[in-house]
Amino acid sequence: MSITNYTELQAAILAFMTRQTLTGNVTDFITLAEARLNRELEAVEVDATLTGIVDSRSISISSLSMVEPLALFLAETGLDEVELTAKVDGTFPYLDASGRPRYWAIDGTNIDFDRPLNGAYPFRFRYRERFALSIGTPTNWLLTNHPDVYLAACLVWGTVFVRNFGDTSSYKDILDDNMPSLKNIIARKKRAVLTVDPMLQCIGHRVWGN
Repeated sequence: MSITNYTELQAAILAFMTRQTLTGNVTDFITLAEARLNRELEAVEVDATLTGIVDSRSISISSLSMVEPLALFLAETGLDEVELTAKVDGTFPYLDASGRPRYWAIDGTNIDFDRPLNGAYPFRFRYRERFALSIGTPTNWLLTNHPDVYLAACLVWGTVFVRNFGDTSSYKDILDDNMPSLKNIIARKKRAVLTVDPMLQCIGHRVWGN
């Protein structure tokens, strides 16, 4: 059984519970499971590939379950990535002429640029993600890499709902057994992202020492 997206997760929950009559409740099991997962696990840093719209200064990120934006890179094919400068929305001049963007800001569920784009530029958006599957956001880092944990967390609530407490205990044990290793994986992933080139560390010490 493949469990790679929101729809397949729902099907797996119903299959494990052998309760196809719970179709109307299965999304609640997922929501409740995600409440615990988000409470116990740190937000994971992930990348999204975005494409700009010609003559528009905005890109919608409404489909992303974003906790915090981190960085935005212009990622044109065959060229080195260029990091754009993040600003607070409204604190930089907005230009009328289309061109290559220089600044960006978050405005609600959009990324806003300092000017309309003169091309359908590709971007890499780095952000911290919470776990919140939906039709618009059918997968995330945790479901892709650890579907067993996601499924167990959902089945805990599913079996509570039908008062099958023997199965609840079994699925809770699976979830509890996996949580420490999952927390360790996320912590290692975070440390890898935060690793600084030793030469840059030396430069920083020299600057502060002057």
